[in-house]
Amino acid sequence: MTAQWQTPEHREALLKKLVAHSSVTHSSGEKYFPYLIQEELSQLPYFQQHPEYLSLVPTDDARHAVVALYRSYHTAQTITLISHYDTVGIDDYGPYQHLAFDTDALSAAFKQNIHLLDAMSQDDLKSEQYLFGRGVMDMKPGLMLHMSLIERAILESWDINLILVTVPDEEVTSKGMHAAIEYLDTLCQTYQLSIALHLNSEPTFQQAHLDNNHYHYTGSIGKIMPSVLVYGRETHVGTPAAGLSSNFIMSYIQQEIEYHSRFQESFEDEHTPMPVSLRVSDIKQQYDVQTPFRSVALFNMFLFKRNADELFQQFNTAVLEGMKKGVKHYQQRIAQENIAPLDMHFMTYDALLNHALEHHHRTSVYACIDKGIQTDSAPHQQSIAIVDRLMNLCRELGPTVVTFFSPPYYPATNASYDALTEAISQTLNKTSLSQFNRPSRRIHYFNGISDLSYVSPSPNGSGFESYVHNTPVFNQTYSIPFDAIEHIQAPMINCGPIGKDAHKITERIHKKSVFEELPVLLASIIKTHF
Repeated sequence: MTAQWQTPEHREALLKKLVAHSSVTHSSGEKYFPYLIQEELSQLPYFQQHPEYLSLVPTDDARHAVVALYRSYHTAQTITLISHYDTVGIDDYGPYQHLAFDTDALSAAFKQNIHLLDAMSQDDLKSEQYLFGRGVMDMKPGLMLHMSLIERAILESWDINLILVTVPDEEVTSKGMHAAIEYLDTLCQTYQLSIALHLNSEPTFQQAHLDNNHYHYTGSIGKIMPSVLVYGRETHVGTPAAGLSSNFIMSYIQQEIEYHSRFQESFEDEHTPMPVSLRVSDIKQQYDVQTPFRSVALFNMFLFKRNADELFQQFNTAVLEGMKKGVKHYQQRIAQENIAPLDMHFMTYDALLNHALEHHHRTSVYACIDKGIQTDSAPHQQSIAIVDRLMNLCRELGPTVVTFFSPPYYPATNASYDALTEAISQTLNKTSLSQFNRPSRRIHYFNGISDLSYVSPSPNGSGFESYVHNTPVFNQTYSIPFDAIEHIQAPMINCGPIGKDAHKITERIHKKSVFEELPVLLASIIKTHF
């Protein structure tokens, strides 16, 4: 068997081929891309002899993950090689969009228009040490490295099982990973495989311009989107005291949440970013002189240790505090109007749904849910619509604040201080220092959000119940295979090449790191510990 991807030159050619095929999330290119990977892997004699080990795993919307198994037959020990092949869009490239996937042509264009780049990017472009282009950092290099690694395992008959898993949709809601997890669970049961390690190769983020370190990660930050719908009381703008503005109450809720340190977590010297809103608006569809009485807010929360149950309890406490302050000030301000002030109730989506089922016909309740789903294709928009329609149905509740979750959800995961990951961390640093004079330093949490959230233990246990019961579209248009996650959990590590500026026009990857150093580092993990 002739090696295809075992030299720096061959790896660079493969990466450029992968980058050249556009696979922006939700594009036709993303749907075609897995067939390209299948075709490339099918050129290896191993998969020609064992086509049953190379599979396209469908999502529920006609996209596919690629799963390729190298089987040793002598051990149950298994390592997964995880990557995603979708990329963010290319609008930021402006007049150079047609060059975004052609690394050589893009670099040439940048050299002719170097004023487009910041000083750091200009230095890197002139150095000839980086490749520029969409997907060249995030994260087609990881896929290329895994394809090279599985080929090497075949060539050298490694005594370990490897499962390459590359998925679509990581940049949006991770439908590809959710489908792959369930397939992975079945695959392990079919061939009696035992996963010992999940290995991702998302790129490392440099900490400063002249930072020469390599970084690896033994955890992945969690992300969750708790949400609020404030349902007030409508009135004519000429008689504002006769109603209750949802925007007014929401402003107090925002103050209890946005930039609030109560939602931050720390792990040693690392900290989660502060919470911010991703959307705050009323739900009026047009201008008129009726005061807004339905407002919604979606908040981005990052997690280190907290699970959904813990976060939701904390979030509800903050929302309730904000609501009470807002209602108190509202009542004080309209006291002079000689109008009986309104009060406001608080409830979770689960409580709202139960109330609706108890007080209204089930057909009407589920019609609200179905119509809410039909309003939009995005799960977070569907969630808002469902809560809004149920509150319109349940007007007898009066002014009410409802909390719920909007997709997506990435549980926090951390394998720091696990015996295996600690040993691997030491191996990576020793190998990188001795062979490349470059330290490989451990960071506890990969803060770019990754699909590792779905394969490794959550530090404080699963705690998924609140999410399941308070996400309006859960198990309808959005789901997470929590049972399969429990089955395939194992220690994890994220070890990828050095890159800069993910999701920016200056996205780039360090050539020596990706084509020469990382193949050695990834092989050292397997050869030393398995």
